[in-house]
Amino acid sequence: MHLERVCQSKLFKMMDQSEIKEILDSFHILKKDFEKDQVIVLEGDECSFIGLILSGMIEVKKSSVSGKEYTITTLTQGDTFGEAVIFSSANTFPATIVSKTKTEVIFIPKHAIIKMCKKNEKFLYNFLNLLSDRILLLNTKLKENTLSTLRQKICNFLIEEYKKQKTTKLKLNFTKQELAKIFNVQRPSLSRELIKMKEEGLIDFWGKEIWIKDLEKIEEYLYEDA
Repeated sequence: MHLERVCQSKLFKMMDQSEIKEILDSFHILKKDFEKDQVIVLEGDECSFIGLILSGMIEVKKSSVSGKEYTITTLTQGDTFGEAVIFSSANTFPATIVSKTKTEVIFIPKHAIIKMCKKNEKFLYNFLNLLSDRILLLNTKLKENTLSTLRQKICNFLIEEYKKQKTTKLKLNFTKQELAKIFNVQRPSLSRELIKMKEEGLIDFWGKEIWIKDLEKIEEYLYEDA
C-alpha cells in the first residue's frame, strides 16, 4: 500500500506513518485499481466501507427519473467517500461513483472504522471533521438549489470562491465544461451568460481565471427574484 499517499489524506492527517501503519496492519484493508469510466459503486449499494482515493479522480453521479445523469461532485487523491452514509439508518449509497481516470482506492470496512475511532483520538477527530465538512457541503448544495437563474448560480459560485481565495482575481480548478455540469446547463449557455456579464462590466475572464469587477452588483443578483 502507498503509505505516503494515505498520510496525505484528510482521514489520516496529523498522524505519522508508523502510527497509520500500525492501525491499518490490524485490519484487512482492500486496495483496488479501476480503469477510466469504471463503476466503483452503484446507487443503492450497501455502504459497508469508506473509500479513500490513493490516486486518480472519481465522479459522484445521480440519475433523474427521466434517466438524465448529473455530476454532483468530483473527488481526487486524498478524498474519501462513504463516510456520511456508513453509519446512517439507510446505509446505502445515494449516488453512483465512477472513475474519471485510472484510479486506486482503498476500502476501509465499517468495523475497522469503529475500532480505529476507539483506538486513536486523532483518527476520531479526522473522521468527525470529514462528517462536518460533508454537512457544510450539503448546506451549500441546498443553497445552490434555491437559486433559480443561471446568473444567480454563477454569482453565488464567484462569491464563494472570493471568500476562499480572498481576492477578486480568481483562479479556477474547473474547465468551462465542468462548470456547466456543476450548474446543470449546457456549455454554450454558460459561455453566453459569462459573456453577457463581461459586457455589463461585472466580470472579466481569460483561460482559467475570472476577475470580479463589481462585487457589490454580483451580490445583489443573489437576492433578486427570478
